[in-house]
Formats: sequence, structure tokens, C-alpha cells
Amino acid sequence: MQSRRVQKVLDWISHRLGLTLTAGLLAGLLVSAGVISAFAKLADDVVEGESRRFDKSVLLWIHTHFPGWLNEPMRLITALGYYYVVIPLLVIAVLVFHRKGWKLSAVLLCVSTVGGIILTTLLKDVFQRARPELFDSGYKASFYSFPSGHATVAVVFYGMLTVILAYRLEGVRRWLLAAGGIFLVLLIGFSRLYLGVHYPTDILAGYLSALMWIATVSAVYYLWISLRQRPHAGTSRGDRKQA
Repeated sequence: MQSRRVQKVLDWISHRLGLTLTAGLLAGLLVSAGVISAFAKLADDVVEGESRRFDKSVLLWIHTHFPGWLNEPMRLITALGYYYVVIPLLVIAVLVFHRKGWKLSAVLLCVSTVGGIILTTLLKDVFQRARPELFDSGYKASFYSFPSGHATVAVVFYGMLTVILAYRLEGVRRWLLAAGGIFLVLLIGFSRLYLGVHYPTDILAGYLSALMWIATVSAVYYLWISLRQRPHAGTSRGDRKQA
């Protein structure tokens, strides 16, 4: 009896959402599960101290092999990850999106960024990992180290902003913007390593926690868009871009 009820529910979901949407949500769940598993493994290695040797080796290698004149450029890059820079940029982006009629995109960017900030703050308080003190770059950072808030914000704000804008472009411009967004995300993470205020596992954990949150937000967004547009099979790509 119970198996029949489950089958009826699955049939209703497939009928209501369609095969494409169901497959998309399933793929999203699998990606989310993989990211969560990777984050859990990384966090366990950090807590058990198994990543200590790797973290120290990478930080010292970067400190030894990269020139000192990068100090000021890296300080400028790392400033892009601070909340006092990200929040004003978020407000500007949301207002611009709203004026253009991209209301769902504005909501998506806002939820992605604010949720990512809250998530990484909670995770920092849970793990309470001290920041590295392997060398003195003259740059100081406060609060806990794991996961990196800069790495998280780089993905949930700059990464999501890149996705939203790239979706509305065509051809070479789309790929150039995507490449630029990825480069910026990685550069912000690297700046924290160069300045010696984060371990490599902090940065990786920041990226993973951001991906966990974005996967959740994107799944809800994808579900909403699909349900809203499903009755209008003739909706064009141009119309969808107003979302």
C-alpha cells in the first residue's frame, strides 16, 4: 500500500514538472550531495589535524616564490571580499536589476549573497579555527579562519553575478565574462593565501560552502522558473531573460 502511494506521488511529480525538470532537480541533488560530502571530508581532515602539513607547505611555498611587490595589489584584490565593499555593490546590482525588470535575478543575487554571508559566519563559529601565523605580511585579519569568508563571498556574489550576466550575453562575450568571473573568484582566494591570513583548506572550504548554498538557491530558482513557464510552452529565450 505504501509503495503504491509513493509511486503515485512520483507519477504526479513527473506529470507536473516534466521529465526535463525532474532530471534537472535530480542532477542538482547529486551535485549538492557531492559538494556536501567533499566539505565534510575536508572539515574532518582539518579538525583531526591531517591537513596541517599540506596547509603549511603551500603557504610557505607561496610566501617564498611570489614577489613582495604583489603585496599592495593583493591588498586591493582582497578588499573586494570584505562586506563593506560587497554589500554596497549588492545594493547597486539589485537596484539595476530591478529597474531592468530582472526581479527574480535580483532576488536570486540577494539571497545568494546574504545567505552565503550568514552560512560562512555560522560555520566559522562552529569550527573556531585560528588563523595561520607562519609569516608576517603586515596584514591583519580578525575572527576565525575556517572556512574563508572571502572565498565564500567571491562565489556567492561575484560568481552568481557572473552567471546572471553571462546568461544574458551571447557568443564570445559570454565566455569572456565567465572566464573573467572565474579568474576574479580564484584571485580573491589567492590573495588571502598570499597575505598569510588563511590556510589553503580554508579557501577550499569557502568555495565548497558557497557551492552548497548556491546549489540550494539555484534548485529553488530553477524549480520556480520551470513551474512559472511550463504553462507557456511558447515562451521565447528573450522572454526568459527578463526573469
